[in-house]
Amino acid sequence: MTAILRWTARIHKWLALFVGVQIVVWVAGGAVMSLLDIDRVHGDHHVAPAPVIELDLAAVITPFEAAEIAALPGVVKTVDLIPWLGRAVYQVEDYFGSSHLVDAHNGERLTPISEATAIALAEQFHLGALPASSTELLETSTTEYRGADLPAWRVNFDDGDGTSLYYAVDTGLLTSRRNDEWRLFDFVWMLHIMGYQDRDDFNTIWLQAFALFSLVTVFAGLLLLFIKMRRSLLMALGQEQAKTRR
Repeated sequence: MTAILRWTARIHKWLALFVGVQIVVWVAGGAVMSLLDIDRVHGDHHVAPAPVIELDLAAVITPFEAAEIAALPGVVKTVDLIPWLGRAVYQVEDYFGSSHLVDAHNGERLTPISEATAIALAEQFHLGALPASSTELLETSTTEYRGADLPAWRVNFDDGDGTSLYYAVDTGLLTSRRNDEWRLFDFVWMLHIMGYQDRDDFNTIWLQAFALFSLVTVFAGLLLLFIKMRRSLLMALGQEQAKTRR
C-alpha cells in the first residue's frame, strides 16, 4: 500500500503542476464570461430600431423578375423581401450561397456595395447620430472577422465601446458586430477552449489532452485521499483496540 501511495502522490503532484495553470485559466475565464452581459457583448445596446418601410404592392416587381435581374450563377434557392437602407429590396440567394439585392420597385441591382453604401448602412443600424469614424476593406479573414463573406467593409465608430460593423460587399448585408466587450469575451473564450488558431474549434487536441490530464489529476487526488483516510482510520482503530486491551 505504501508503494501505491507513493506513486499516486507523485502522479498527483506532477500532473497538478502541469495542468494547474490551465485549470486556473478555465476557472477565471468562466468567471469573466459569466460576469459579462451577453447583450452588451453582442452590441445590442447600440442597435437602432428598425425603420418602418412603406411598400407599394402595386409597384413591386415579382420575385421571378428579381431573380432574373440578380443573375446568380446557381439555381435560385430563396427570394426574400426585406427592408434595406430605407427601401424594400429582394434578397436573392442561390444554393451556392451567392446573394444579391434587387430594388423591389425599380428593379435596380444594388450589390456589390460601395464604401459609401456600407457607411450609410452602418450609420442607420447604429443607435444615435454618431457618424462612422473610419472604414476598411477586408479581403482576407482576421482574428476578429472569421466569416466566409469576403470581401467585407469594416465600419468603425468612436462610441466608447469600439464598435465595428461588418458588411459583405457582395450581399450588402450585416455579417458581424464587434466591440471591446466582445473582443474580451473572444480572447477569454480562446483561452478557455484552447483554440489558439481559429478560436472556434471546441475539440482541439490541447483541450482534449489537458481535460484528460486534469481528470487523471482529480482521480489521483481522490485515490490519495481515500488511501490516507483509510490509513488514518486503521490507525485510530488500532489505538482504540490497544486502549481496550489495557
